[in-house]
Amino acid sequence: MTRANIRQFNFQQFNFHINFRRIKALALAIFFLNLFPSFAEVVNDSVYKYSLDFPEGFVLDDFDPQNGSYFFSHPNIPVCLALVVYKDPNITDSHFSLEVALKKLSGTFDIDQFTWNGSNCAIADFSMTLDQDYAGWAVSAPLQNPGAFLNLICYAPKDKCPVCNQFIMSLLNSLCTNQEYYSTPGIIVTYAFPKEGKKDVNLNIAGQRIHTNLDKSDLEGANFLIDMEFSVLTLYANHPLKQKAWERYYRLIYRDSFGRLENCISDVLDVLVPLAMIKSPQNQDLFIAQTLLSWVQDFDYKRNNASKSSSDFTSLPATICGEGNDCDSRSLLICMFMRSMGYESLLLVSPEFLHALASVEMDAPGQKYVLEGSEREFLIGETTAKVTWGMIAQDFADRSKWFPVFLP
Repeated sequence: MTRANIRQFNFQQFNFHINFRRIKALALAIFFLNLFPSFAEVVNDSVYKYSLDFPEGFVLDDFDPQNGSYFFSHPNIPVCLALVVYKDPNITDSHFSLEVALKKLSGTFDIDQFTWNGSNCAIADFSMTLDQDYAGWAVSAPLQNPGAFLNLICYAPKDKCPVCNQFIMSLLNSLCTNQEYYSTPGIIVTYAFPKEGKKDVNLNIAGQRIHTNLDKSDLEGANFLIDMEFSVLTLYANHPLKQKAWERYYRLIYRDSFGRLENCISDVLDVLVPLAMIKSPQNQDLFIAQTLLSWVQDFDYKRNNASKSSSDFTSLPATICGEGNDCDSRSLLICMFMRSMGYESLLLVSPEFLHALASVEMDAPGQKYVLEGSEREFLIGETTAKVTWGMIAQDFADRSKWFPVFLP
């Protein structure tokens, strides 16, 4: 098995009829599995401290909390997930852990090892025969509990696996085993697109020339993630739960992008903070926020050409490099900078207006988005017109036409 097996996936459309349901018996799952819902279908295990961001519709079929094993399936898409935790002194690494798990299924497999977020992990493509022939992918990673390893085994009927690969990969890639690394590229994308070395990037913000860098693999890896998640998102078109699917789509793009842009964001703020101390000592953060907003407003509009099977969203590494952008990529980029400054931020999306806005929980005058069910107010930032924070076109002023995307 090589990384090319993953890189060459053709993210084709599913041909399955979708009738989405919430995770069955969620309250039971909460009690027995120590899982709790956060955003849409994000579930967390409070004992082993891992999380998975499930696409809508998975059902908990079986579980053994004593042995740390759980089984999920989807009622409409022929994809199943077996989740197994091993805490055994005889199992000392991810490779052996995954080998033991797959052998228990009498599977035929090929395991590769790699590093993800500083941990030695394992990945395998495999096939097995149960009631019929199956194929799929599996990953194993160490958990924070000493000596514990998490194995995710995701599969579909062998003849349907080619059109289920994106669903399988999206689920596996959503794994987080340590909250410290939550907003970093996922386990699958990291394996397929390992770091290749620095790529120099030069920015001009408010007349300040800023030298920074990305990794040479960042553009390709980020585009792969977007195509993969878009292929899952298309399942939810014309369905009442499509808003939840959009939220997951942007959330996973944000997670992947944040780690890629971390150095870049730091380098930019290292220049803008001293500038703000000189230019606006009484309100430094608002000065920085407006400087960043004005910067993205000056971007040349370059929307990616999209087909029915690909997204027109420009990745944030490509946006930074001047290779494309639109309202959603600009707004997500601003949200990322503001989160790095310690401000809660929301991406505001309007399917009706076909538009996206940035918003930040900052005490400043201007138009606000009030979070439903709370008194929290988020200052609105329009990224496609030359306006200041808190200004929005009257055509877009109807707050009921917008929904918030919570960012990790």
